Amino acid sequence: MSPAVRLDTGIPAAIVLVALTALAEQLNVVVARRTRVSLAGPFLVAAALVGGPWLGACAGASIEAFTAGEVRRKRALGAVAGALQGFVVGLAGQQLANRGVPGAVVVATVGLVTGFALNVRIVLPALGRSMRLRRELRAAWRAIVVGWFLPAPLLVAFLYLFQTAPGLALAFAAGLLLVAAVANRLRRRLERTLTAERSRARVDALTDAPNRYALAEALAAEQARIRRGGRTAAVCFLDLDRFKTVNDTYGYAAGDALLVDVTQRLRDHLRGSDLVFRWGGEEFVVLAPHVESTELADFAERLRLLIATRPFAIDGRPRTITGSVGAVLLDGAHSAEGALEAAGRLVRKAKVTRNTAVVDGTWESRSRSQLPRAAGA
Repeated sequence: MSPAVRLDTGIPAAIVLVALTALAEQLNVVVARRTRVSLAGPFLVAAALVGGPWLGACAGASIEAFTAGEVRRKRALGAVAGALQGFVVGLAGQQLANRGVPGAVVVATVGLVTGFALNVRIVLPALGRSMRLRRELRAAWRAIVVGWFLPAPLLVAFLYLFQTAPGLALAFAAGLLLVAAVANRLRRRLERTLTAERSRARVDALTDAPNRYALAEALAAEQARIRRGGRTAAVCFLDLDRFKTVNDTYGYAAGDALLVDVTQRLRDHLRGSDLVFRWGGEEFVVLAPHVESTELADFAERLRLLIATRPFAIDGRPRTITGSVGAVLLDGAHSAEGALEAAGRLVRKAKVTRNTAVVDGTWESRSRSQLPRAAGA
């Protein structure tokens, strides 16, 4: 007997099939980077083939049952489209049954192709009049194809099993959905862990400021913006003066607390677009977008005064700390690495007298020299 002939699906089995279809729509399985697929299609086809057009329509409409955050009209249109899919797939299965077409493979193939064709027809307007598949749409098409046809062997197994043991077939379908949900949850948890690890690799553990690896990325992005016609930026090296004395006098814990306070002060009093990086030890780098050559000296002086004009609490008492600043202009004519090296040379020059800002808005790239060495805090 063909699986499509069994259209006497009981009410409990029908409820289970509709519920599984609705739940499958909520499970977005990650199959590739930025590509997630819904498993509702094969479940809709299964319900329509074993239960007929009306059960297929109910399963299709249930796809929007648990959708949250969508406009009501959009949900209604989605439910109608899903119901139409399920109804047509059920009709196709019914026709196969009436004609005595045997074999779960044939039935499953016809059902999947019918459902897929309807799904494609629904999303076809998104391609636009030009009918050109842009990069974003290619990813969507891959997701549609994978979501509909990858589970095909499992659908065939379900149809074979449903002929003799409907309860076992439903348990089989529910188990597959559960396994997919658990696997997807584990993958997402792993992705979040990896994302957090990448983020931590670019953040200084003590001050919570981005580190030199994040600085390299930010410099490259900023220079790309400038070369596209954006305004120039300031690259400033800030080196705290006599920081070793703080460690020797008050201990390393006090020195670490000072570094945290310096980072916070810079973040609080610089512009929202200015980025503060910890280079290492007592050295910081500030990347300030939209700074012209005529504004560079004022910005560097402001950076110096942020440190020197207000004392920091060290060992419970206010202590005045100063810093030396070396600042250059990042433009499209020089490399970002060269700008960082030039700022490093200038901050070493400023360290000679301390509590000084040395700037160069027209610096030239010279032979590679050593940047300020990161000392342990």
